[in-house]
Amino acid sequence: MNDKIYEKMMLRRRFFKRASLMVIAFTISFYVSVLLFGDLKAPRVMQLTDLGRCPACYGVSVCPELYSNQIIMESHKWSSMFNTKNIYYGYTRSNRRVILKKLAHNSELRNFDNNLCKTFNLKRNCKPIHLLNASNIDNKLIKLVEYNLSVPDSRPRKGLVMCPYAHSVYDFITPVLSSKKEQVDIVNIWTMLSINPEPIVLQVLQKSSGWPVPAYAGVCGRVEVVAYEGEPLSSLTHISWYRKLKFAKKILDAAMDFTFKHDRFRFYLMDWSVDNIVANEKDDITFVDLEDIIILDKHIAPKQDLPDWYQRYSREITGTGFSFSIDNMCKHHLSDHNIWAACYILAGDEDPYLSPIPEEVQTTKPHLERLLKECLDGEDRFRTITNLQHVLGDMLTDENIVGYSAVIR
Repeated sequence: MNDKIYEKMMLRRRFFKRASLMVIAFTISFYVSVLLFGDLKAPRVMQLTDLGRCPACYGVSVCPELYSNQIIMESHKWSSMFNTKNIYYGYTRSNRRVILKKLAHNSELRNFDNNLCKTFNLKRNCKPIHLLNASNIDNKLIKLVEYNLSVPDSRPRKGLVMCPYAHSVYDFITPVLSSKKEQVDIVNIWTMLSINPEPIVLQVLQKSSGWPVPAYAGVCGRVEVVAYEGEPLSSLTHISWYRKLKFAKKILDAAMDFTFKHDRFRFYLMDWSVDNIVANEKDDITFVDLEDIIILDKHIAPKQDLPDWYQRYSREITGTGFSFSIDNMCKHHLSDHNIWAACYILAGDEDPYLSPIPEEVQTTKPHLERLLKECLDGEDRFRTITNLQHVLGDMLTDENIVGYSAVIR
């Protein structure tokens, strides 16, 4: 028994030494990058990163670019010292606009840090680097996901919900982990799941694979860098109705993609809003806030606790407002949540984006309004959205509809 304890102590000691050497090597590499590519004074953007809190951070993949001034913050944005959303703008050396996001309010980050030592049962004055020697990080990861899957009482649910079983999170994070699956990677994953899972989601749903999400540049400390993808639809209300129709078609397409496109998971967005959908000069749309999301593993083997797994779940909550049942969505292999949510922002009770429909369109295309109502209140939204996509596609090529290029107020 003593030999086993001694062996375990030696293994942990060797691991801690190796982790410490990794941190030292990483620090040296940054100083080299500064000497070779930047000036001796760290760029202003580095003041945002909170690198000193690593590995209780998102990662370090884009740090060399920040240190060597390959990504520069816009000066007038930096002057706003009371940026409650912690969102900053910048540009690359090739003049590509980017957004730098801390992914949480300062108060949330302080609260996270204040509870860090207690969460891992470490000494009160522990340092984040001590997490590299934590022995229960995998258990903490599962417990965190299980909590979000449950119905929280003491504090609100936050971030990613993995269902129907929490262990699917390991397959989900595979694209984010390095081939060696170091402890530091797991700590980074746990931190993002605790604060904001968006960097994980953006590495699974990649822009280059056709997903309507921001192009992901990387993370440095507690800053995520993504491409600037356009203006929010909430600020594009007084535009031509025909252009709104184009956005509507793409929103419906995105709802179907998030539901069906991935070969393993479904992605149910919990925060559908025209504030979180942006459009560029090419009228491409992008969903820019992926913090609150339900991820359903559609390839699980259901246990006895999922008697209705192979049935479709249709939103049964009636009345006004954006509401839904996470519990019911997670107990069925397929839900129409994204479809209803997409139709709700287009034709629901709260500032519907397609309203008012021009009178001439209502006269010549009466089935548009009927299909939108069926999407909101009908029994088979999967059939309705297929018809709705077809109708909108035809309308976008109809010369009479194209003529509605004037602004509808």
